[in-house]
Amino acid sequence: MTALRERAQALETQFARQAELQFKVNARVNRMAGRWAGYTMGLDDVEAYAQTLTIRQVVEPHRLLDLLRQDFCKAGVKVSDADIDRRIHVLSEQASAELYSFA
Repeated sequence: MTALRERAQALETQFARQAELQFKVNARVNRMAGRWAGYTMGLDDVEAYAQTLTIRQVVEPHRLLDLLRQDFCKAGVKVSDADIDRRIHVLSEQASAELYSFA
C-alpha cells in the first residue's frame, strides 16, 4: 500500500505543478494582451491597464476577448474579434513556450 500512496502523492504533486504553471501562463497572456491593447488604444499608462486587465481576468476568468472588445469600443478603436482572438492565441503560445522552458 505504501507504493500506491507514493504514486498518489506524486500524481497530486504533478497536478498541482501543472495547475500552477497554467495559472502563470494565463496571467502572462493577460498581461501581454493588456500591454498590446493599451498600446493599440494609445493609453498613457499601459502597464496599469495591463495589470488591471490581469486582475479582472482572475476575478472573471475566460472573458478576455469580451473585456478587450468592450475596452476597444470605449476607446473608439476598431479591432475585429478575429484580430483580438488571433493575438490572444499568439500570446498564449509565446507565454507557454517561455514558462514551460523554465519548468
